[in-house]
Amino acid sequence: MTRRALLILACAALLAGCGGGGGNDQQSARDVARAYVDARNQGDAAKVCELYSQQLIRELKTSNCVAFVQEQTAGTATDLTLVGVSERGDQATATIQARVGEVANAIAPIELKLTRENGEWRISGLGGPGG
Repeated sequence: MTRRALLILACAALLAGCGGGGGNDQQSARDVARAYVDARNQGDAAKVCELYSQQLIRELKTSNCVAFVQEQTAGTATDLTLVGVSERGDQATATIQARVGEVANAIAPIELKLTRENGEWRISGLGGPGG
């Protein structure tokens, strides 16, 4: 996979969402990771933003998360699949497989970091494996 394709994947992951909306306290980290995958695959930037932690939103340095996610994911044909989730206390890591491109022949892993905020799981970081 080319460096450009990996950069596009990383940007797409970052764009995927911002926010921290209401939610069900009963949701697990797996539920939130699955909701992220579904929202990304459906192009639902607003839902993606709802799943982000406040800290991640601050790190994105944007005043409009939805517009940011839409801009960052525009033109990238990406299909995400949840591979697994590992929880430890108030921290979790979700592994996602991303297929990128018109024929979806480029595959790259994405790791979501999740943190429990006020009793609710939120996405607190996005990136490749180990980073």
